[in-house]
Amino acid sequence: MLSNFLLVATAASIASALSPLFLDTPPSQSQPYAIKRFAPAKAVAVGQQIYRFPVTGASSDGKFSLLSTSAPGSSSLGVLPHQHYLHFENFFCLEGRFQLWTSKDDSENGRLMTAGDYGAVPPNTTHTFQLLDPFSEMVGAIAPGGFEDLFFFLANSNYTAATWSPYAPSNSSDSSSGGSSSEIISSLQSYDVWAQLDYSPRRDFINGSAPSTSGWHSSSNTLPNSDHTPYFVAKDYGPKYLHTSSFYQIIQPFVTPAQAGAKNFTEGTITISKLPSNATIESTTLPDHTAFEVLSGELIVEMEGETLSLVIGDVVFVPGGTEFKYYSNAAFTKFLYVAAGTDTLDQRLIAQAKTWGYPVFPTSWP
Repeated sequence: MLSNFLLVATAASIASALSPLFLDTPPSQSQPYAIKRFAPAKAVAVGQQIYRFPVTGASSDGKFSLLSTSAPGSSSLGVLPHQHYLHFENFFCLEGRFQLWTSKDDSENGRLMTAGDYGAVPPNTTHTFQLLDPFSEMVGAIAPGGFEDLFFFLANSNYTAATWSPYAPSNSSDSSSGGSSSEIISSLQSYDVWAQLDYSPRRDFINGSAPSTSGWHSSSNTLPNSDHTPYFVAKDYGPKYLHTSSFYQIIQPFVTPAQAGAKNFTEGTITISKLPSNATIESTTLPDHTAFEVLSGELIVEMEGETLSLVIGDVVFVPGGTEFKYYSNAAFTKFLYVAAGTDTLDQRLIAQAKTWGYPVFPTSWP
């Protein structure tokens, strides 16, 4: 009984220690805030897939949405093949495995996505996915914002879990989307979902790739020089830049202004070293909105007089014009960024960085 009491007391003290900037659900207007991973509010169930929305169109002034999908594996597609005419959709694997297919301009590709892998689905690209592992979590960044309205429409129910469980254990072995029937998906044009029911995903995967000549997880992945080509970037196989300031930062872009085009956003990862004891951290102010989601380590963000400690899956939203600092007391911290505009944190860092060949920083200070 005493041990149970101590556990409850510890949990309560941790909860009370959280900054008031931590919310359970994104606000209805742009403001500084953070959301813990698997926060209990603003989650919906579409079949066995649980969707959460740490950044919405409303909270980002329509610039982008950031969502997560948690579910068990399935023998069926997660959603039937479709296109978006207006939205640029980005897939990132946070946990487990899933297969992602894209087809455009007579080029069809599939990849086995594992933690840290990324796939770009620009407008007018046929795509679908299939969840594979007992627990997989996809992180989706979609520009412009507001795409979450589709999932609110498709939802079978709101999802709540007193334990903050990623999804509800079930006897069902099928985690395909509850909105995947041909009748339903064919009626979703008002949500910018255009069914492509004649498309059949290729299954000739070799070493996680179809076609097998892609060099998936075996050679460098480059970013295309256009804003309409679907592409994939394996974890740590894309371009890398080393920035030296108060601490080391390795920027690995997935989307730059060249790939985003008129959708006007950037996305990628930043890996930072532990803050040296004698370092001075400069404040940053960006003209447009930015969101960070922690992938490993601990990210500390200071803004609005608050100090936020974020761990894996936690999200922080920094509105444009907000002064902030970020750093880490952990030895190795990596986070995903999504940013609106072209004058973004990653672009500023890359402009002052050098090309780097490794996903880790040097062993000594310059």
